[in-house]
Amino acid sequence: MEIILQKDYTSLGYEGDICKVKDGYARNYLIPKKIAVEKTRAALNTLTLMQKSIEKKRAKRKLNAIELKEKMNDISIELKMKVADNHKLYGSVTQQTILDALKEQGIEVHKKDIHLEKHIKDLGKYTVEVKLYHDVIAPINVFVTNIDGEIEVVAEKTEEVAIEITPVVGTVESTEAEIKED
Repeated sequence: MEIILQKDYTSLGYEGDICKVKDGYARNYLIPKKIAVEKTRAALNTLTLMQKSIEKKRAKRKLNAIELKEKMNDISIELKMKVADNHKLYGSVTQQTILDALKEQGIEVHKKDIHLEKHIKDLGKYTVEVKLYHDVIAPINVFVTNIDGEIEVVAEKTEEVAIEITPVVGTVESTEAEIKED
């Protein structure tokens, strides 16, 4: 079923976009919650009439996102975490942890906009991307430190293993004879 979004929806798109979704998802969730309407001639006519206002909203959102990105360029976050003896964190740094730190600095973003490939579980410096709009992405420096305030970057340890090869002296027949004796 094709639908027209009436609101921005993270997994589908932005207001005014035409999306194709499964019938049950549209009828049981999107349409009753007024997130979308079914694509009909009347809905398309309404969309064309509202297209200018939708474009103005998008331009305003993009401008706000660019301003927020400029504000976020100067921001770095220091997270003080408890650390075990092996330099691993007790717990991990998640999107919620970063979101809380951003709120303390007066920046409001959605949790889903903070992009982490996986949770941070080691000390060090990380760059986390925050998606503010379609193509407006702000990088943030996140410093994960020990609760004492020291940044301890765990150095990679390489161990050399020496393997000693001793040549076997003798013939195969003598070795078989030794095995039979045992």
